[in-house]
Amino acid sequence: MLVAHPSPVRVRFRCDDDGAPVGSDARDAWLAARRSGVTATDCTKIVRQDGTPSVQRAKLLERKVFGEADAHSAAFAHGREREPVIAAWITENWGIEPNALLCEGETPGHLATPDGIGEDAIAEIKTSVHPLRSAVRRYRDQLQWQLHVTGADRSLFVVEHRHTLEREVCWVARDEQRIGVLVEHADRFLADLHELADEVEARRRRMAERRRLALR
Repeated sequence: MLVAHPSPVRVRFRCDDDGAPVGSDARDAWLAARRSGVTATDCTKIVRQDGTPSVQRAKLLERKVFGEADAHSAAFAHGREREPVIAAWITENWGIEPNALLCEGETPGHLATPDGIGEDAIAEIKTSVHPLRSAVRRYRDQLQWQLHVTGADRSLFVVEHRHTLEREVCWVARDEQRIGVLVEHADRFLADLHELADEVEARRRRMAERRRLALR
């Protein structure tokens, strides 16, 4: 019996104007880069589980063009505090190294920042009050988008309970059918994003020209 081994992970990183990879440690630059494309977190705001457009899509478009506030909830802060501890545990047990860099797929604008990148797998960390079973369903599209962007065959999904710190782990495999749905909606979203950004820029230029003429 032949056993299929996971393919090596060969990721590409989004770089800044100086050619340096963009990472979440430089948060303002990272957030700005994320606004230019579709991230794993964006997927649930673009398409629903049944494959129809999400009601959050229009609002996400506006946030991409006009900017968005950074998240600073208590749960968010707890997750950022625990992530390095969990990431070190993942490295020790599975050899997947922590990652904070923004990855870009073969298609420009397809973006993701998985919490870990290994030789043949990626990793994603969540701190939650929900069990692994429901967390896998909740973050299904986020995980599949990360697999799509990185080209990985599987993701190690780790959920740590926010109060007990108990950890649950599972492997999530690629779902090509679902990835196809996500790509279709993401590409449509990117086309709308570029169109809206161009409209806003054209409007800004017209207003600047009117102000210039009014000052004559």
